[in-house]
Amino acid sequence: MKAYMTERVIIVVPIHNGGDDTLELLQSIADSETPDLEIIIVDDGSTDGSAALIATHFPSVTILTGDGGLWWAGATNLGVREALRRGADYVLTMNNDNVVGHGFLRPLLSVVRSETRSIVTSKLLSLSEPGYVCSFGGCIDWLRGEIRDRTNRRDHLDFSSPARAEWVHASSTIYPSAVFHDIGYFDSDNFPQYHGDADFSLRAARAGYSLLVEPRSVVYRRTATSGGLILLDKGGFWRNVTDIRSIFYYKANYNLYFTHCRRKPFQLFLLIRYVRLLYSLLHRRLFRSNT
Repeated sequence: MKAYMTERVIIVVPIHNGGDDTLELLQSIADSETPDLEIIIVDDGSTDGSAALIATHFPSVTILTGDGGLWWAGATNLGVREALRRGADYVLTMNNDNVVGHGFLRPLLSVVRSETRSIVTSKLLSLSEPGYVCSFGGCIDWLRGEIRDRTNRRDHLDFSSPARAEWVHASSTIYPSAVFHDIGYFDSDNFPQYHGDADFSLRAARAGYSLLVEPRSVVYRRTATSGGLILLDKGGFWRNVTDIRSIFYYKANYNLYFTHCRRKPFQLFLLIRYVRLLYSLLHRRLFRSNT
């Protein structure tokens, strides 16, 4: 075990298919000058043989299984509960479309130890375009209907300096085990696939936790665009609102605004979000028709 690893850190990775991507993530962790970390994969109903593939190449990894109905929040919670049962001091949640940078864990640990009651996330770069900072913590603008990542294409920030965020992705984020005892788990009922990490962040912030971005911890994301945004190109307004896989899934957005938006009436600001969605869909349709 490395000298800087005095506490027990367990990584939790929820997956549904994507076995090859998961192998690349696991190999990058093994190559990152990181000690032999405990890793829990939660395979929620994969149909591509992911579990068998992972077990063959990384037999030390624990694989928990679901029936395909856990979605992101339920699968992550299953892994987190197992990590806490094992006595984890910290839980590091990770997406399986990531590739970690060399020594990514040390700065996360350094900050989460030194900053009392903190949750710390990595700087995420696009794997295909490393100059693109695709997530540097998240921001929320209720008035504009925006719940998004901060990026170097939209935001004027010093992306080389530590920063605070309004919410943090669970894509590569370290949580002290105490936060789950203090506020509970990800809300899988109201936020099964998207916005569960935003809701958790906002609840943690209300409980006195700082949400921090540590740029020395670099992780590369295979898909620089959230999977929940892909439906903007594949589906119309109704599908984006009703599909659980969309970041505009109405139930999750309504619950986020109802619980956390301090502007009143919150329904008006939620409406603004969907007006912007409709405008975006119409704009994309016009662009495609003119090309």
